[in-house]
Amino acid sequence: MTYTIQNGCILCSRCGPLCPKDAIKTKANDEGYWIDPTLCDGCRDFAVPRCLDACEVGSLAPLIPKKGRYKSTLLPAAIPNIFLNGKTTPFASSLVVWETCNILAQRDSLPWQVDTGDRGYYPRSVHRGRGAMTFRLAADPEAPCPVPMAASDVRAAIAGFDIRATCVHLIFAAYATTVDCPWQDTFTLNDQHLEQCLGLDKRKDLTKLQRLTLLKNLVHQACQILVEIDWPRQGKVPSFHLAEHPVWHLLDTQYYFETDDQGGHYLIGLGFTIRCGIWAKHFLNKQSYPHQAAFYQYSSLPQSLIAEVMGHWQQHEGAIRLLLWLLFKLRLGGEHRMTVRTLLRIAYGEARLTEATTVRGAHKRLLNTFESDLETLYYYGLSPQFDPDTYPPEIQPLWARVAAIPDDADAALDFWTEDAHRDLSLTDIAPRDKWVRLLNARLLGFDLPELWQQTVRRPSAKRRRSRPKHHHPPSQSPRHLSGHAIKVARQGQNLTQRALAERMGKSQSWIRDIEKERFHLSSEDEALLRQTLEL
Repeated sequence: MTYTIQNGCILCSRCGPLCPKDAIKTKANDEGYWIDPTLCDGCRDFAVPRCLDACEVGSLAPLIPKKGRYKSTLLPAAIPNIFLNGKTTPFASSLVVWETCNILAQRDSLPWQVDTGDRGYYPRSVHRGRGAMTFRLAADPEAPCPVPMAASDVRAAIAGFDIRATCVHLIFAAYATTVDCPWQDTFTLNDQHLEQCLGLDKRKDLTKLQRLTLLKNLVHQACQILVEIDWPRQGKVPSFHLAEHPVWHLLDTQYYFETDDQGGHYLIGLGFTIRCGIWAKHFLNKQSYPHQAAFYQYSSLPQSLIAEVMGHWQQHEGAIRLLLWLLFKLRLGGEHRMTVRTLLRIAYGEARLTEATTVRGAHKRLLNTFESDLETLYYYGLSPQFDPDTYPPEIQPLWARVAAIPDDADAALDFWTEDAHRDLSLTDIAPRDKWVRLLNARLLGFDLPELWQQTVRRPSAKRRRSRPKHHHPPSQSPRHLSGHAIKVARQGQNLTQRALAERMGKSQSWIRDIEKERFHLSSEDEALLRQTLEL
């Protein structure tokens, strides 16, 4: 139970040093004391709270939970939503932001080490070892000059990381793009906007104090990461070295209280003033980027990703780890081949992967979990492209083979007729060596949803010479193929979606998405479709 200091305190200063959580703090101008309700837990390890036992005048009392909504005029105005179109928003996507996201998501799965000063750190090489980044954890993120945490405390702090802190980290990265000089300018977020972005405003099972406590913990974890950067020369951008500094500076935390008639102080709101670290001067610099003296690396953050993380972080943590990693991995577009072993290491860590390969029977549990997490990504919209040579249908997940069944009744009948005459039927069991073959398998990439296609479409930084435009008469310019036209042409040639996909070297789900016009065709794919369908 949380306690509060009511009227009648004589400022004896006896309770403050006894608090094991350091929850008793001094008011501004030393005008008294107040208890941070996000830290106070009522001294669960003691029969009587230590502050209550030390108080001689009885000014401490339990803070009775307040029911109903808070409509106080003391709360600041809600900040406008950063997802202006209701779907996506720009955000900083440099390697510093990527690795910070990996630290918050993968936690102790990363190779943390101990330096000569007995401090825990995580090394990350840059450009094949020509540079490096070193990450540490701050003992107190609110300190003006954060001190790195000792190695003995790092392991416990990492184990306590909440994967939902990655969403707060990405929201900070989105707000960093809204200011001109993010390494100098600050931005302030209040609890109302964070709850709206994270979907916590819909959690009716949490009290106001519980939501505020959760938000404060998530913000502190996102601001706890320190980084030291040794960046090599890249193109015309010169090399630079940045001393250890926070990725996000937590400059100030504002507490908004409301006092009742009995003197109880109820926390009704929080505000956080944030500033980017000095890394933004080199990776998020609008002024120096045109002169090729710094970078301005950004991408597009889908709002659906935040909702996916907040909704499935408990049931499918491996899928969430992959989703956050792929957000940065796929941001440049193109073909991204990746091995299954790499995906297993990112989703579950090297220790669990080693256990699955050495302990008898452990690989079955990991295999089922991995295929379930891949299915979660598929229903989110990231459809894996299996390599036909190393990841053939006989070792693919059952849901992937079931997804190949056409929606059309006639096409489904043809599918099952063909399946009955195949050497490998859809209902056959997996081969005995599936796990060994899976470790050597790879994916060709992922079919991206429409919002992620906006993420990977990046303009080229090189200037090309302007070429004279050739104007064609309207009658000679080919019209874009519609999904209905593709379906009619396919059915006119008595082709199933699967048969057309095999001719084009695509997946059956890609053909289905094209016919339903879930995303637009590229010029190369449209030309290949016209040639295959003889249009």
